[in-house]
Amino acid sequence: MNSLTPTINTAFWDMNLTIFEPTIEKFLEFVHPDDRHIIEEGGEKALKEQTASIAYFRVIRKDGELRYFKSIGKMIIDNYGKRILIGVNADITDQFLKDKILEEKLFDLERSNKELSAFNHVASHDLQEPLRKVQTLISIIKDKDHDTLSEKAKEYFTRIQVAANRMQKLIDDLLLFSRANKADKIFEKTDLNEILEHSKTELAEEIDEKKATIQSLLLPTLNVIPFQIQQLFINLIGNSLKYCQNDVPPVITISSKIVSGKEMPKSWKVIPDKKFYKITLEDNGIGFEQQYAKTIFTLFQRLHDNNEYSGTGIGLAICKKIVENHKGFIVADGKPNQGCIFTIFLPA
Repeated sequence: MNSLTPTINTAFWDMNLTIFEPTIEKFLEFVHPDDRHIIEEGGEKALKEQTASIAYFRVIRKDGELRYFKSIGKMIIDNYGKRILIGVNADITDQFLKDKILEEKLFDLERSNKELSAFNHVASHDLQEPLRKVQTLISIIKDKDHDTLSEKAKEYFTRIQVAANRMQKLIDDLLLFSRANKADKIFEKTDLNEILEHSKTELAEEIDEKKATIQSLLLPTLNVIPFQIQQLFINLIGNSLKYCQNDVPPVITISSKIVSGKEMPKSWKVIPDKKFYKITLEDNGIGFEQQYAKTIFTLFQRLHDNNEYSGTGIGLAICKKIVENHKGFIVADGKPNQGCIFTIFLPA
């Protein structure tokens, strides 16, 4: 190598409070011993192929701190036919450390996804099979021997049956949550009115049992993942049916309108001119304290124990995940004994 540019000298003068003779040998004294071959091989390549070479290496400062550098070297020939290797070095330590943190997070995410896939297999097969056997035996005993049991045994039997059903519900909900996380996000132009009707059909038995009324204004046609939006409606309507007031028939009102990003909270960092459909689902149920408005969307978080209302604490977490899959937002507002409003914002 014939010479190095002043760029290198200046960079190392700033870092080490010293000036060195601009030779490759002196330059290499600052390079980490394990990386010196990178500089040597890069320089040889630039001289041989006469093309720019890029190398990444580490430098040890005089104070012992390790820094990461990017070097670009290129061989040129001056007017006298002399070959000169010009090198430009940039300290990329900050960006390198940021990239390393991001790489570690991606590794953790990949590991979590593998663990989730393993759980899906367990939940779909290994947990389901023994649970089915328990439920089958419960059904046999109930049909053939239930009347011969003592009153205490009948009480224990009922508890077993309830526990088995809760376990089945928990497994089913966890699989739904996992599906919302991992499912192929295939978007289709879909009439949400049709999706709502399908959801009401799924919940027909509960709607009749509660003598509920579902009122809906015209909903838009949007580019969505159909089965996920149907699950969203099922979960939200089902939530309103579950948490209705005693002796008060549920009334659920669903409506929508188009809004702009500037009408949404600044903390959401939405482009002001971007359009969203604001879909609201309002009920007259037992409501909740507004301080729990965010808690209810957290996985396994429940405001009531099993003695009051059955559930797994997964349904609303699924709703949040589905809305996030659509690049939207969901919020809840509640008042005790007056009902609650779930508001969904989906990109128009």
